[in-house]
Amino acid sequence: MKTYYKNNLKEAYLILEGESGEAEDYQLAMLRENDILGILKTRVRYVDGKSHYHYEISGKTSLKAVHEISKLECEDIRKLTGAILEAVKELQKYMLSENCILLEPEYIFCEKGNYFFCYYPPCKEELKANFHKLTEYFVREVDYKDEEGVRLAYMLHKSTMEEHYSLEQILEEFEREETEEAPIDYVEKMENPDLEEVLIAEKIEMWEPVRRFLERRKKTCQ
Repeated sequence: MKTYYKNNLKEAYLILEGESGEAEDYQLAMLRENDILGILKTRVRYVDGKSHYHYEISGKTSLKAVHEISKLECEDIRKLTGAILEAVKELQKYMLSENCILLEPEYIFCEKGNYFFCYYPPCKEELKANFHKLTEYFVREVDYKDEEGVRLAYMLHKSTMEEHYSLEQILEEFEREETEEAPIDYVEKMENPDLEEVLIAEKIEMWEPVRRFLERRKKTCQ
């Protein structure tokens, strides 16, 4: 797929070359006549019988360019996956195929915390397969100092290896785990000499109210 960029003083476009002899159909009409939430404004032109898709990207930056400067964090992954789900729902309203969303980082654009996607009718691969490839990007580019981000990236990558995965269910499971209190790993604590005192302090704190109660009771009985 050949890629071009066109810029002038007013607008900037990403241009993707389509296929020869591609006929005008309802998808192109929908893209031309509607502003679809999360989908880049699209125009199609024909040059020598071959379609060229023009996506307006004025004021937007590709995901790839953004994270060449800064690493992905948990909130970035959450927002992006949420934006993909919202875009799919919007496309369904217009009877457009979710499999035509491009999920390569260079074709996903950001502006003021919002994400925008290219709708590319010649795309042949299923969205689920493309999203799994995107999770590989998450794993590579996540900030390894962000523990939540690392866990979410690996969770998405592992879960999307399954044939019939549900992205919504994966995110719900992650959110549920985040709200549950993590159990104390006493084995880890005991293996770390610096944390042995923490265990003792926890026991003292647990029994302190009982000790105080018994002391008050003893004084009352005297």
